[in-house]
Amino acid sequence: MRTAYSVETVRTAERELMARLPEGALMQRAAAGLAAACADVLGRVYGSRVVLLVGSGDNGGDALYAGARLARRGAGVSAVLLAPECAHAGGLAALRRAV
Repeated sequence: MRTAYSVETVRTAERELMARLPEGALMQRAAAGLAAACADVLGRVYGSRVVLLVGSGDNGGDALYAGARLARRGAGVSAVLLAPECAHAGGLAALRRAV
């Protein structure tokens, strides 16, 4: 059985956690978890090819930072930005530095 939480429940929990953590720490945790899950699916990161489908906002930032982590491990990473003008600036910069 899978549990789902409402948007408001998640946002409340995130707000409370972000108030206690350094700036960007929650996004880096999410990116690390996403990169680890992708590595498990890939089996081997080095030499793999990954395409990111990136929306706007913080979820897009999570994906971009995860892509940067995978690129630093040797994956070929490309990103499709659904709203380039709204892409997470820090995540996009991290990906560009890593590829």
